[in-house]
Amino acid sequence: MTTTDDLRRSRPTPPPVVRTSVVLWGVWLVVGVVSTVVVSVSDPATTGAGVVLALVLAFVVWAAVAAATVLVLRGSAVARIVLVAIALLRAVLSVTDGGLSPALVLLSVVAAVLLFLPSARPFFRRADTTEPSRASRSTDPDRPRD
Repeated sequence: MTTTDDLRRSRPTPPPVVRTSVVLWGVWLVVGVVSTVVVSVSDPATTGAGVVLALVLAFVVWAAVAAATVLVLRGSAVARIVLVAIALLRAVLSVTDGGLSPALVLLSVVAAVLLFLPSARPFFRRADTTEPSRASRSTDPDRPRD
């Protein structure tokens, strides 16, 4: 019988670069949510259905960042790509509206780069991908020999 402890032990521990990146993504997320709230509360022009829709969309994006950050910590390669895509989109939007400071853009770049360093890559590989055995490759008559 498999217990929860067995499942926890079977999951590989994230390398230090991944843990550092997750902390940076967490800081980026908190600052992003706080700035979204501050801008929406402090701007007197924030009324109407369009503004409410934009605010709801912003929180959906921040929720996606939070979920992707947790999934990265669990080894999801798709989640790290989602984080990079959202950070890239947010950086482009910050250039056009002046919302995020260059320091936060730099923070997201550093966090993204950490996820793709050679020491982090093995953590994101699928455990069930196996190379075909030499025996199965040698039975194919059309395949050239190594």
